[in-house]
Amino acid sequence: MLSRRLLHDLSDQGEITDRWAAALHTVPRHRFVPDVIYLHERGRPGNDLVPLRRADDPGRWLELVYSNEAINTQVNDGHPAPDGTGFEVTSSSSQPSVVAGMLAELDPQPGQRVLEIGTGTGWNAALLAHTVGADNVTTVEIDPTVAAHARAALDATGYGAVTTIVGDGALGWPDGAPYDRAISTVGVTTVPYPWVDQTTPGGRIVVPLTNSYHSPGVVVLTRHDDGTASGRLAGPASFMTLRAAREPRVNGADFTAPAIAKSTTDLHPHRVAGNRDAATAIGLRVTGIWWSWQTTGDLGKLWLYAPDTRSWASLELRTHPPYPVEQAGPRQLWDDVTGAYRWWLESGEPTVTDWLVTVGPDGQRIELQL
Repeated sequence: MLSRRLLHDLSDQGEITDRWAAALHTVPRHRFVPDVIYLHERGRPGNDLVPLRRADDPGRWLELVYSNEAINTQVNDGHPAPDGTGFEVTSSSSQPSVVAGMLAELDPQPGQRVLEIGTGTGWNAALLAHTVGADNVTTVEIDPTVAAHARAALDATGYGAVTTIVGDGALGWPDGAPYDRAISTVGVTTVPYPWVDQTTPGGRIVVPLTNSYHSPGVVVLTRHDDGTASGRLAGPASFMTLRAAREPRVNGADFTAPAIAKSTTDLHPHRVAGNRDAATAIGLRVTGIWWSWQTTGDLGKLWLYAPDTRSWASLELRTHPPYPVEQAGPRQLWDDVTGAYRWWLESGEPTVTDWLVTVGPDGQRIELQL
């Protein structure tokens, strides 16, 4: 059975606890994933998200659903191109190992009230309902079509007592407050204060933090008596952002300015993009820079983009340094990134767990606490 194989693999890799393995075994993912999912077709120009319909290839559809991968379930806010393809993923079923990790960090207990932001397929809400009781779960989804699908799936699988709200998740759901736990399945650059305000003192809030350069990962916050919440980063995670804060996916073909600065570097691209500790620090110090990797055989090219200024930079990986660097536009992106990287080195190469996140009525702070 595919679900057992997935759980066996997750358990062997130490990516799931017995408690959440039992929940994933009981709550079947395939009952929540829509019949049409979307796959990235590498190298396809323009709309590179191609539909896979369950009716056309049920075996492959089921294999993907029970893989340890995120499943793209909606593109272009539910309005794909006439040929069914899309460019932007706008809803998904999260990677099972990430789901299990975040739920373990949340640690909800039977009978506790849980607020979930970002219903998606409804699978995560059902896992919560299995643990705390369906009538203790409130889930908020901004897209009415996505919410309706989740509502139907929850009803069909015996979790119909989950409260499903169509609304702006950034506002939480004050009518059901206070909650003992709050979890978001959408990424945010700043944790909305209503999530803190609606959580009872001593309660836990689990949120994936994101930014354009590198998603810092999951932050686990504890709500304090003074109305603030604080905590540190845990496991890596990359989620779509709240729709109100969403930035369009970058298309490198839109960046056509010629290179105006050429140089070389001995700095391997992995140092600034593949090292989570360094990339987290860089992403917290620079703003508005996106990166992508273009593979060429065993080598490739690191691209940096700043959509607001139409600036770009590239670093070509060769078999040995020095590596050619090109920059274009009013902003020298490679200089910005390497400047932030040098700051990280000079700060003692802090790890992701050295950052303290504090959220209060006056906003959010992320500070090094070495």
